[in-house]
Amino acid sequence: MKKLSCGLLAMLAAWLGLFDRRTRDALVVDWIRRLAIKAPDVDAPVRTLSGGNQQRVVLAKWLARKPRVLILDSPTVGVDISAKDGIYKVIETMAAQGVAIVLISDEIPEALYHSHRVMVMRQGQVVRQFVSAETSEEEVVEAVNA
Repeated sequence: MKKLSCGLLAMLAAWLGLFDRRTRDALVVDWIRRLAIKAPDVDAPVRTLSGGNQQRVVLAKWLARKPRVLILDSPTVGVDISAKDGIYKVIETMAAQGVAIVLISDEIPEALYHSHRVMVMRQGQVVRQFVSAETSEEEVVEAVNA
């Protein structure tokens, strides 16, 4: 009877969206590897990680859901240069895999160099659009300050 109850619990857990520790650990290890997250082990509290690694954990949680659209609001604020590069690589990889990325940023270089298109908004309205490859920082600055 014990096997039946374990099987039933496993079935119910799967139905409820829960999974066993081995499955969870395998998923965590996979995302740690894929996003180059530096953590002492899979059970390390996220708050004990560096800012860049915390950002990558947040990304991993969303990416594990296999989104078609990912909205990122200032994904590199408060992280060091190398962590920023890692986050940008993840964003580029996801975009290359067909995920639509909406990158919201107060930093013009970040928006310009890590996007295909830049939209300047004011009071909830798009006031200017640019194709990043055909635009200079100065043009975007001018539109922002207009």
